Amino acid sequence: MTDFQRIVQLRNRGKTQEEIARELGISRRSVIRYLKDGKVPVYNRQTNSNRKDPMAGFYDLAKQKLESDPSILLTDLHSYLDSKGYLGSERTLRRKTRPLRDIKKHKEVYFQREVRAGEIMEGDFTELYVQIENKKRKVYLWVTTLPFSNTYFATAYYHCTFECFAEGSVLAFNEFNGIAQKYRLDNMSPAVSKILCGKDRVVTTRYKQLQDHYGFEQDFCNPAKGNEKGNVESNIRHIKRKILSRISLHNLVFRNLDAFKEFVWALCREHNELTNVQSKFKEEPLKSLPDQPFLSFRTDVVNINKYSLFTLNKTGHMYSVPSQYIGMSLELRLYPSNLELLHEGKIVASHKRIYGPRGLVSIELEHIINGLIKKPGAMKDWKHRHILFSRPSWLAFYNHLIANGGHDKNYLSCLRLILKHGRDVVTLAMELELENNGPITAKSLEKIITNEMDNIHEIKPLKPTLHHFDELLHGGNHGNQLKSES
Repeated sequence: MTDFQRIVQLRNRGKTQEEIARELGISRRSVIRYLKDGKVPVYNRQTNSNRKDPMAGFYDLAKQKLESDPSILLTDLHSYLDSKGYLGSERTLRRKTRPLRDIKKHKEVYFQREVRAGEIMEGDFTELYVQIENKKRKVYLWVTTLPFSNTYFATAYYHCTFECFAEGSVLAFNEFNGIAQKYRLDNMSPAVSKILCGKDRVVTTRYKQLQDHYGFEQDFCNPAKGNEKGNVESNIRHIKRKILSRISLHNLVFRNLDAFKEFVWALCREHNELTNVQSKFKEEPLKSLPDQPFLSFRTDVVNINKYSLFTLNKTGHMYSVPSQYIGMSLELRLYPSNLELLHEGKIVASHKRIYGPRGLVSIELEHIINGLIKKPGAMKDWKHRHILFSRPSWLAFYNHLIANGGHDKNYLSCLRLILKHGRDVVTLAMELELENNGPITAKSLEKIITNEMDNIHEIKPLKPTLHHFDELLHGGNHGNQLKSES
């Protein structure tokens, strides 16, 4: 194109064909052709292939079969034609019959939906990757929207399970301070256990409890029809772009998942405070929330093994329980961020949930200390002995105890005081005992706790001499005397 423009310009200046060819470094014949055609020449590849079209003689047969039954698989059609002498590939058959198959495709018609105030809510999960605790972590957002006003709220989790869906929904209901008449969802496993004809569904027990608690109507999309909840799909794209844009702009790294949640909540409220969103939200006639929020957990039954641990299904993570429950089956309540173990309706253990690779363990010292007291020799080679030194002062106390003639059972007996006095009090007593050089026992440590720490509240503050304030207020020599004393 550049050569063509220069040829025209030079020709208009009166240059000859030879002069133009010499100046541009091209042949005179090319200059003549450009000027004769008046446009840039188009290159047309010449093909002189003598290869016979493999579909010749078979196209009509393929057309006949596809017209009689458009659902025929091309693999089966290729095998059929192959038996009739067709020598071409399935790829060629697919390319040659595409126009026939496109004509037979059903063109679906979509209809724009009218949204009424307070009629419907929509919810869905989406995923993205975020830097949390200096690692790139996969995070799931549960997003709930009110299509009429375009209000939305999202929160983040490491899983897309029932407890996350339920808590995310409850947080959104609280943010909206109400609920719409219907809750439109896709057929996700935390809510739907079986798809029946039409809109009928067999829902999970916990989803039914959530529905009954808040009194909304179920409204599930048809399978593979995400467009039926188009508002939440659109807002998911919007909020993901907004999140990733802010993170990239400010190089954000989050210290934990809670910090990322607060960041997401702030972005949602920023959107919901827009004038046009707020004005329409005020028109939403939402139903009032019940007095008590729904407890967002799912239940399971776990067996406690001989190590006083149980394994959480799918994740492979292990958690401890008090040793008296070894060999028993306990009820497990799984919340998004923690879990509880119950026996006869009473909570006997609780843990923060572990998120990470398989095989991680959460052991509470209080659960196993009595067992270690009975078998102190196991302390040396115990796989999880690091929890016995989970605070730096504990390790310093242990080394001090051993240096003064103590042994492992002495240390374990000191740790057992945690059951009675708590970790902070025992830790402080250990730090005070580091100043003493002599035999250390659980009794000597408890004496520090009972004789000294329990009496801390009895120390009375000094009473101020209020006449000094009078002297300052009234002035005189008394003020100079006070100054000299100070």
